[in-house]
Amino acid sequence: MENLLPKNVLGTPGRTVVAGAAALILATILLLVYLSHYRNSVKTSNAAATVLVAKTFTPKGTTADEMAKKNLFEVTSIPKDQLKEGAVTDAAVLHGQVALDDIYPGQQLTITDFGVSATASRLSAAPDLQGEGPKAGTWRAISLSFDASNGIIPQAQTDDRVDVYQFINGVMALYMPNVLILAAPNQVATNTAAPTSANYILRVPSSQFSKFAYLSESGKMWFALRPQKGAKPPKQQIITAGNVLAAR
Repeated sequence: MENLLPKNVLGTPGRTVVAGAAALILATILLLVYLSHYRNSVKTSNAAATVLVAKTFTPKGTTADEMAKKNLFEVTSIPKDQLKEGAVTDAAVLHGQVALDDIYPGQQLTITDFGVSATASRLSAAPDLQGEGPKAGTWRAISLSFDASNGIIPQAQTDDRVDVYQFINGVMALYMPNVLILAAPNQVATNTAAPTSANYILRVPSSQFSKFAYLSESGKMWFALRPQKGAKPPKQQIITAGNVLAAR
């Protein structure tokens, strides 16, 4: 008997089954991909991170070097998602600084908990390279590379003074005020015949040399050019992504 059904109707149930199976396979693949990404995100959030944590109460004004000598903090592993902003993972970052507030047992150490000591600030404000004052002979020269915006090139010149700001681990803060530029890029230092350099040569206290070097390699630094006369001390502001708008 001749089949009177249209030819395009034949095989429709088969195509429907194939399409349904393909959709099921695609849905299964998408589900597996989603589960894989979810597991990876969970592993990432739960990954361990190291941080310095206070072992005992430490009063305001205690130097980080003293804390290290007395073993007042320890390296601890915690879930990465519990890491505080600006958390310190290397004690070398705190060299030469002091606690700005009391620190309590179990507290994660962050770079906002510490600042430059008053002694270092006085050294930075001394009148000349000879270090006239209580810390004579403690100055050092350090060569640092800046781009045109961070270093205010070419406006910041030899013998100008700048406030140096640091950005590291998501935190921006004043690091040291009133720093003398011994030689600006491609300029000769005053009273010398030394060759010029493409870098800034800054005068820094010897106690802060390693910190400047560390920030140059591991963070970012900015200059704020000071007036030649009548410059007032800048206020310290700790700026993070969480308070940048509130600090305006």
